[in-house]
Amino acid sequence: MATADLSAPLRQGIFLVGRPKQFLPAFKDMFKYAFSENAYKGLIENIQARPTYRLMRDNQLSITDLGVQLEGREEMFMSNLAEKIPIFGNIARGSSRAYSGFLNKLRADVFDDLYRSAEGQGLIKDNPTILGDIAKFVNSATGRGDLGILNRAAVALNSIFFSTRLMASRLNLLNPQYYISLDPFVRKEALKSLFTFAGVAGTVLGLSKLGGAEVGVDSNSADFGKIKFGNTRYDVFGGFQQYIKLASQLISGKL
Repeated sequence: MATADLSAPLRQGIFLVGRPKQFLPAFKDMFKYAFSENAYKGLIENIQARPTYRLMRDNQLSITDLGVQLEGREEMFMSNLAEKIPIFGNIARGSSRAYSGFLNKLRADVFDDLYRSAEGQGLIKDNPTILGDIAKFVNSATGRGDLGILNRAAVALNSIFFSTRLMASRLNLLNPQYYISLDPFVRKEALKSLFTFAGVAGTVLGLSKLGGAEVGVDSNSADFGKIKFGNTRYDVFGGFQQYIKLASQLISGKL
């Protein structure tokens, strides 16, 4: 069910839509990864050849793969069994490459950009732990949230709830304490991404309203923040809407 939808940019990656220098190249190259195994392998080799690759790994930046080890794969594709089906398996493999490739390139490029910025300001020399916060933010911003003490149970949890790391990332990015816990440099970048994402989503909703679509404005409604054409609804919040709506319902006591 998660095959051939190419949804990573507007699902896991949507929070970083305000970083076009990293987002747009990853989006463009995603289609190459979908149709070419060599293009995907070239990306992985490129990331591994970067001077910052060891820093990425040491600070636990998520670089996923297409191997049989489930904890190393993207949550949308927690098995390679579909890839063994004749004919359809090629589509499934291409879909996995596109998903993993887009997110790996986006994570690596954003990490490098933030690393260069922090290094240019002389922040890393005085505070090397800042790299851990950069990786932590990039992971959360791309749907790879930290499960804390439940990290070892991530595969089992994903089998039950589907995309538990994505759920964790959305809850983190809606939690003020998460931003407070980050290094000031990383906190500033995270908040910039938050406000840009909210601004883009609000603009899309506003333009849709002007275009004649019905837009949900009641935070207690299941249609809150969704664009509605007839019986079809479009959710532009990439997994954040459900938690905002739930919080509103819990606070107000209304459904």
